[in-house]
Amino acid sequence: MGENLLPREKLLIYGEESLEDKELLAIILRRGIKEKNVFELSEEILDKYGDFVKLQKLDLNDLVKIKGIGEVAAINLKAALEMGKRYHLQKLKVTYKKIKSPQDAYEISQDMIYYEKEFVRVYLLDSKLNVIHSENISEGTANSSIAHPRDIFKIAIKLNAVSIILVHNHPSGDSSPSIQDIELTDKIKEAGKILGIKLNDHIIIGNNQYYSFNLSRKVEKDA
Repeated sequence: MGENLLPREKLLIYGEESLEDKELLAIILRRGIKEKNVFELSEEILDKYGDFVKLQKLDLNDLVKIKGIGEVAAINLKAALEMGKRYHLQKLKVTYKKIKSPQDAYEISQDMIYYEKEFVRVYLLDSKLNVIHSENISEGTANSSIAHPRDIFKIAIKLNAVSIILVHNHPSGDSSPSIQDIELTDKIKEAGKILGIKLNDHIIIGNNQYYSFNLSRKVEKDA
Protein backbone atom coordinates (compact mmCIF):
# COMPACT_ATOMS: atom_id res chain seq x y z
CA MET A 1 0.00 0.00 0.00
CA GLY A 2 1.49 3.32 -1.08
CA GLU A 3 4.51 1.63 -2.71
CA ASN A 4 4.18 3.62 -5.95
CA LEU A 5 3.50 7.00 -4.37
CA LEU A 6 5.93 9.86 -4.84
CA PRO A 7 7.42 11.18 -1.56
CA ARG A 8 5.26 14.32 -1.54
CA GLU A 9 2.09 12.27 -2.11
CA LYS A 10 3.16 9.75 0.53
CA LEU A 11 3.74 12.56 3.04
CA LEU A 12 0.31 14.08 2.35
CA ILE A 13 -1.48 10.75 2.84
CA TYR A 14 0.56 9.00 5.54
CA GLY A 15 2.52 11.82 7.18
CA GLU A 16 6.22 12.71 7.27
CA GLU A 17 7.15 9.84 9.60
CA SER A 18 6.23 7.36 6.86
CA LEU A 19 9.06 8.58 4.62
CA GLU A 20 12.43 6.85 4.41
CA ASP A 21 15.57 8.98 4.71
CA LYS A 22 16.16 8.83 0.95
CA GLU A 23 12.61 10.07 0.32
CA LEU A 24 13.06 13.02 2.67
CA LEU A 25 16.32 13.86 0.92
CA ALA A 26 14.65 13.54 -2.50
CA ILE A 27 12.02 16.14 -1.51
CA ILE A 28 14.78 18.61 -0.60
CA LEU A 29 16.92 17.92 -3.70
CA ARG A 30 13.80 18.02 -5.95
CA ARG A 31 15.51 16.78 -9.12
CA GLY A 32 18.16 14.33 -10.20
CA ILE A 33 20.74 14.45 -12.96
CA LYS A 34 20.97 13.03 -16.47
CA GLU A 35 22.52 9.75 -15.30
CA LYS A 36 20.13 9.09 -12.40
CA ASN A 37 16.79 10.25 -11.03
CA VAL A 38 16.42 12.07 -7.72
CA PHE A 39 15.69 8.84 -5.79
CA GLU A 40 18.81 7.12 -7.08
CA LEU A 41 20.84 10.25 -6.35
CA SER A 42 19.48 10.47 -2.80
CA GLU A 43 20.20 6.80 -2.17
CA GLU A 44 23.74 7.16 -3.53
CA ILE A 45 24.45 10.16 -1.29
CA LEU A 46 23.20 8.38 1.84
CA ASP A 47 25.13 5.22 0.93
CA LYS A 48 28.30 7.30 0.70
CA TYR A 49 27.87 9.50 3.78
CA GLY A 50 25.86 7.18 6.00
CA ASP A 51 23.25 9.41 7.61
CA PHE A 52 22.04 12.96 8.18
CA VAL A 53 24.42 13.55 11.08
CA LYS A 54 27.42 13.03 8.79
CA LEU A 55 25.81 15.11 6.04
CA GLN A 56 25.20 17.91 8.54
CA LYS A 57 28.91 18.13 9.25
CA LEU A 58 29.73 18.89 5.58
CA ASP A 59 30.06 22.57 4.77
CA LEU A 60 28.42 24.23 1.79
CA ASN A 61 31.50 23.84 -0.42
CA ASP A 62 31.65 20.11 0.31
CA LEU A 63 27.98 19.67 -0.57
CA VAL A 64 28.31 21.53 -3.86
CA LYS A 65 31.15 19.17 -4.85
CA ILE A 66 28.74 16.21 -4.72
CA LYS A 67 27.67 15.45 -8.27
CA GLY A 68 24.00 16.30 -8.62
CA ILE A 69 23.85 18.90 -5.85
CA GLY A 70 23.96 22.49 -7.07
CA GLU A 71 24.25 25.60 -4.94
CA VAL A 72 20.48 26.02 -4.42
CA ALA A 73 20.00 22.38 -3.40
CA ALA A 74 23.04 22.60 -1.10
CA ILE A 75 21.63 25.70 0.61
CA ASN A 76 18.22 24.04 1.03
CA LEU A 77 19.86 20.91 2.44
CA LYS A 78 22.06 22.85 4.89
CA ALA A 79 19.05 24.83 6.10
CA ALA A 80 16.93 21.68 6.55
CA LEU A 81 19.69 19.83 8.43
CA GLU A 82 20.40 22.83 10.66
CA MET A 83 16.70 23.16 11.44
CA GLY A 84 16.58 19.49 12.42
CA LYS A 85 19.66 19.90 14.60
CA ARG A 86 18.21 22.97 16.38
CA TYR A 87 14.89 21.22 17.00
CA HIS A 88 16.78 18.27 18.46
CA LEU A 89 18.83 20.44 20.81
CA GLN A 90 15.92 22.69 21.83
CA LYS A 91 13.87 19.61 22.73
CA LEU A 92 16.69 18.35 24.96
CA LYS A 93 16.82 21.58 26.98
CA VAL A 94 13.43 20.91 28.55
CA THR A 95 13.85 17.19 29.22
CA TYR A 96 16.40 16.08 31.82
CA LYS A 97 17.09 17.63 35.21
CA LYS A 98 18.28 14.40 36.81
CA ILE A 99 20.69 11.74 35.60
CA LYS A 100 19.54 8.46 37.08
CA SER A 101 20.88 6.10 34.42
CA PRO A 102 23.38 5.80 31.55
CA GLN A 103 20.44 6.36 29.20
CA ASP A 104 19.70 9.73 30.86
CA ALA A 105 23.34 10.77 30.46
CA TYR A 106 23.28 9.78 26.80
CA GLU A 107 20.05 11.64 26.10
CA ILE A 108 21.08 14.85 27.84
CA SER A 109 24.39 14.87 25.94
CA GLN A 110 22.99 14.48 22.42
CA ASP A 111 24.44 17.82 21.31
CA MET A 112 27.88 16.19 21.45
CA ILE A 113 27.17 14.00 18.41
CA TYR A 114 27.54 17.16 16.30
CA TYR A 115 31.04 17.99 17.57
CA GLU A 116 33.86 17.42 15.09
CA LYS A 117 36.46 17.21 17.87
CA GLU A 118 36.46 15.20 21.06
CA PHE A 119 35.21 17.10 24.10
CA VAL A 120 35.06 15.97 27.70
CA ARG A 121 32.05 17.12 29.70
CA VAL A 122 31.41 16.73 33.41
CA TYR A 123 28.00 16.68 35.07
CA LEU A 124 27.97 17.55 38.76
CA LEU A 125 25.21 15.92 40.81
CA ASP A 126 23.80 16.43 44.28
CA SER A 127 22.71 13.64 46.65
CA LYS A 128 19.41 13.22 44.76
CA LEU A 129 21.12 12.98 41.36
CA ASN A 130 19.97 16.44 40.32
CA VAL A 131 22.30 18.14 37.84
CA ILE A 132 23.70 21.19 39.60
CA HIS A 133 26.20 22.09 36.89
CA SER A 134 27.61 20.84 33.60
CA GLU A 135 30.66 22.02 31.70
CA ASN A 136 32.92 21.04 28.82
CA ILE A 137 36.27 20.88 30.55
CA SER A 138 38.59 19.95 27.69
CA GLU A 139 38.81 19.96 23.91
CA GLY A 140 40.86 17.44 21.99
CA THR A 141 41.29 16.47 18.35
CA ALA A 142 39.12 14.44 15.98
CA ASN A 143 40.60 11.26 17.49
CA SER A 144 41.50 11.98 21.09
CA SER A 145 40.64 14.09 24.11
CA ILE A 146 42.80 15.28 26.96
CA ALA A 147 41.37 15.70 30.44
CA HIS A 148 43.09 15.92 33.81
CA PRO A 149 41.50 14.83 37.10
CA ARG A 150 42.58 18.15 38.62
CA ASP A 151 40.38 20.11 36.20
CA ILE A 152 37.42 17.81 36.77
CA PHE A 153 37.50 17.80 40.56
CA LYS A 154 38.41 21.47 40.98
CA ILE A 155 34.94 22.53 39.92
CA ALA A 156 33.27 19.57 41.65
CA ILE A 157 34.79 20.58 44.99
CA LYS A 158 33.95 24.25 44.45
CA LEU A 159 30.26 23.47 43.84
CA ASN A 160 29.98 20.78 46.53
CA ALA A 161 29.09 17.97 44.16
CA VAL A 162 28.34 14.59 45.72
CA SER A 163 29.04 12.67 42.53
CA ILE A 164 29.96 13.26 38.90
CA ILE A 165 29.29 11.78 35.50
CA LEU A 166 31.89 12.10 32.78
CA VAL A 167 30.81 12.20 29.12
CA HIS A 168 32.86 12.54 25.98
CA ASN A 169 32.17 12.06 22.29
CA HIS A 170 33.82 10.05 19.54
CA PRO A 171 33.43 11.99 16.24
CA SER A 172 34.06 8.74 14.35
CA GLY A 173 30.66 7.55 15.57
CA ASP A 174 32.09 4.41 17.22
CA SER A 175 31.64 4.56 20.99
CA SER A 176 34.09 1.76 21.76
CA PRO A 177 36.52 2.91 24.49
CA SER A 178 40.18 3.46 23.68
CA ILE A 179 43.04 2.59 26.02
CA GLN A 180 43.25 6.30 26.85
CA ASP A 181 39.55 6.33 27.76
CA ILE A 182 39.98 3.35 30.08
CA GLU A 183 43.02 4.91 31.77
CA LEU A 184 41.20 8.22 32.26
CA THR A 185 38.23 6.45 33.82
CA ASP A 186 40.48 4.58 36.27
CA LYS A 187 42.28 7.80 37.26
CA ILE A 188 39.02 9.69 37.84
CA LYS A 189 37.54 6.82 39.82
CA GLU A 190 40.59 6.57 42.11
CA ALA A 191 40.84 10.34 42.58
CA GLY A 192 37.14 10.43 43.42
CA LYS A 193 37.58 7.82 46.15
CA ILE A 194 40.25 9.95 47.80
CA LEU A 195 38.17 13.13 47.56
CA GLY A 196 34.87 11.52 48.50
CA ILE A 197 33.24 12.39 45.16
CA LYS A 198 31.96 9.31 43.36
CA LEU A 199 32.30 8.78 39.61
CA ASN A 200 28.83 7.43 38.80
CA ASP A 201 29.68 6.67 35.19
CA HIS A 202 31.74 7.58 32.16
CA ILE A 203 29.71 7.67 28.95
CA ILE A 204 31.17 7.71 25.43
CA ILE A 205 28.80 9.19 22.86
CA GLY A 206 28.79 7.69 19.37
CA ASN A 207 26.40 7.76 16.43
CA ASN A 208 23.14 6.14 17.60
CA GLN A 209 25.10 4.34 20.31
CA TYR A 210 26.90 4.91 23.57
CA TYR A 211 29.32 3.06 25.83
CA SER A 212 28.77 3.02 29.59
CA PHE A 213 31.70 2.14 31.82
CA ASN A 214 29.20 1.47 34.61
CA LEU A 215 27.43 -1.12 32.45
CA SER A 216 30.73 -2.20 30.85
CA ARG A 217 29.07 -2.47 27.47
CA LYS A 218 27.99 -0.64 24.34
CA VAL A 219 24.32 0.22 23.86
CA GLU A 220 22.98 0.53 20.32
CA LYS A 221 20.10 2.95 19.79
CA ASP A 222 17.51 3.10 17.04
CA ALA A 223 18.31 5.76 14.44
